[in-house]
Amino acid sequence: MTEIKSTSLSETDTAYLLTRELMEYHNALDIFTMTNMRFRELVESSTLMSFIAYADNEPVGVMNAFYKYTTFSGRKIFYIEDLYIRENSRGYGIGGKFIGKAKEIAVSNDCVQIELKCAVWNKKSAGFYESHGLKPDNDWNVFTLNI
Repeated sequence: MTEIKSTSLSETDTAYLLTRELMEYHNALDIFTMTNMRFRELVESSTLMSFIAYADNEPVGVMNAFYKYTTFSGRKIFYIEDLYIRENSRGYGIGGKFIGKAKEIAVSNDCVQIELKCAVWNKKSAGFYESHGLKPDNDWNVFTLNI
């Protein structure tokens, strides 16, 4: 049985570890500077919403998200920063449950959309997102400035 739970303060270490595993999967540990303490602070202040997937009471995935706003409508966007399922737990519908949880939160909080980024090389995840109704945005390019 799989269960998606909002990360409690006592579970932030687990959510942080799963998030770190995602960074390792992306070969991004060299730029991953988030600390366990900072992660806990973000969850505690409700700046970051974190959810852990449990299968047979074992943590198998994490979704971290926050709200941002669009000036087009003045409404919230539910932004999924991280969505990760451990490799041996993929293919069992856990990712779909995370997307379902995101939809539930977005609807109940008057969000205009759900948004996330997917690495261009990660075709498998892109296919998963599209199979759950998310569409690539071909109208906008993402630009960043690292400081």
